[in-house]
Amino acid sequence: MRVITCAVLSMVVSGCAVHRSAAVAVAPPASETTMPQGQAVPPPQTLESFIAKVRKLSAEARPPRPAATTIEGSDARLAGALAAAIAAPSPERFREVASEYARIGVNDRAYEYLMRSVAIDPHDAAGYDALARLWRDSGFPQRGLGDAYRAVHYAPASPIVHNTLGTLLQVLGNRHAARLEYERALQLDPAAVYALTNLCYAWLMNGHSGQAETACGRALQLNPRYVPARNNLALAHAVAGDVAAAQTAFEDVDDPAAGLYNTGLVQLARREYKDALESFTRAAALRPTMRLAAARVRQIQQSFSTGAGE
Repeated sequence: MRVITCAVLSMVVSGCAVHRSAAVAVAPPASETTMPQGQAVPPPQTLESFIAKVRKLSAEARPPRPAATTIEGSDARLAGALAAAIAAPSPERFREVASEYARIGVNDRAYEYLMRSVAIDPHDAAGYDALARLWRDSGFPQRGLGDAYRAVHYAPASPIVHNTLGTLLQVLGNRHAARLEYERALQLDPAAVYALTNLCYAWLMNGHSGQAETACGRALQLNPRYVPARNNLALAHAVAGDVAAAQTAFEDVDDPAAGLYNTGLVQLARREYKDALESFTRAAALRPTMRLAAARVRQIQQSFSTGAGE
């Protein structure tokens, strides 16, 4: 705007210069050179004040900007949970809001609503259990351990809270205590597939592949399509040296590409590079968007070219 104004001013000056010879200076009447008594002389308008006025008028003429899009406004499930919590606040509805925030990865807001849940009911075992899982899934299991123990204290007969405590203990390296919590969960609910699956993995991490196979087998009898149990069973077969059984378990899922990729990982760990290359290649063919499979293919092919994979 300053450049345009200066340009206009320069044009006006230039125009006066062209007709300078015809210009006649005439003194204004005395009545025009003096102001009435008591009236102040208005200050001349500066370029800055002119620009400020133009900007103000421009802003007033500009249509209102649309409101910024927020997660709360764009996610229907979250919006519904928030509306329900506002209409009738309760620990259960605050936990639902926290669950929706956690689903979309906004863990700080999830934590805020879980704290509001336990503030309403300090004995809310479900709230403490959710806090423990939130800390675990955020990568800070040590911070959730106290909440997990509080959940067990307030709901000792709940298999869910014992299972959650077991997962935190396992991540923190206390495998024996974790296994005891899984077993306690199964005493409370023998059909708890999630606890059987975690017990399978706990046995596997302790090197007891036979007991791991038994636990995962029981889980799959209860729910044949439970993918975590099938993946753990495949790992147990692989640790036991039965790669064919591991491959069968991996592929017997609703996602054959993921099954082939997992099989390739087992084969890669066993240094069966040609078989792993075939598994990764088939996985990439089934799902061209699986970049990890394509990356593994390139990795193995490169090792073959340098002689490292022979």
